[in-house]
Amino acid sequence: MKKVVFLLIILFSIGLSAQEKVYYNFAVNNCEEETAEGLINNCLKGSYLLNYDFVTIDGKKISTDQVKTPIVLIAASTRCAPCWGDIPALNKMVEKYDGKVEFVMFFWDDLNGIQRMQKKLDPRIKLVPPTKKFDNKAYTESYGFVHKLDYPTTYLIGKDKKFISIRRGAAYPSKEMNWDKVNEINEKELEEFIKPVL
Repeated sequence: MKKVVFLLIILFSIGLSAQEKVYYNFAVNNCEEETAEGLINNCLKGSYLLNYDFVTIDGKKISTDQVKTPIVLIAASTRCAPCWGDIPALNKMVEKYDGKVEFVMFFWDDLNGIQRMQKKLDPRIKLVPPTKKFDNKAYTESYGFVHKLDYPTTYLIGKDKKFISIRRGAAYPSKEMNWDKVNEINEKELEEFIKPVL
């Protein structure tokens, strides 16, 4: 009988530890993958968002544990052409999903750069400045949230604060692609990206 009870306790303990959540900050800082795809697919997707108390450029506080809708969290830089190329499609998604999804954009840039981009963004997007910069310009930190991928990177986070998907890059105007085509591509990609949380 003691052996059975002992075995049940062991199995119960294993079951509990298997259900422990892995949080994004641990995953991003401890992942041993060498490629961005490896980091995303093997470490970040399926991890959970801790509570972060972001402060916007307007001084408003956003506590992620108080957000009851899914979150689209965008890492951007005003020095990044694809970040500018994504703006029209992003604004359309904000218009379409206002109240259903919270849109937060955090930056690598200083306040002057952010304010320049702010003029083109839907005002419902919460804009968060960096609190720490790294020598590696692909890295930024905002209120404890560390970003180690390129720009733009868009994180899709469910109501349960689980990272569902991560989108890297965006189309932008070039000699081969005009604004109409850029907007068509980016809008379609963002629509498909957000769909799992609707």
